[in-house]
Amino acid sequence: MPTPSTLRLALIVRGHPWSQRAARADLDLALAAAAMNYTLDVYFLGTALMQLAEVRDGKSAMLPAGYRAWAALPDLAEVTVFAEPEWLRRCDRAAIQLILPVQPLNAEAMQSGWRRCDHILVI
Repeated sequence: MPTPSTLRLALIVRGHPWSQRAARADLDLALAAAAMNYTLDVYFLGTALMQLAEVRDGKSAMLPAGYRAWAALPDLAEVTVFAEPEWLRRCDRAAIQLILPVQPLNAEAMQSGWRRCDHILVI
């Protein structure tokens, strides 16, 4: 069995950032996995990408406090972040800056990527 430092975890983030009861549930799970020394591939699907929006006032984006903590994730673990190209284009058109570097990846490539991971969590 591989040690945790060699395990790759795919986190598939698909919920609307402002619709959960526990606003930071997705982030807390990612931070816990990073603390356990997993290599993380984080896939933001659809509007979930808005969790990475860098806005001065999160309320204007309907985001609960705490979402900016996603920016700390690369300091804790090896992390690669992916999103659908159309959502990245929407962010560009709306001048929405993201707090992490995000690689565009279509649905087929995402599925292929997360299948190569040791574990997959849909959050």
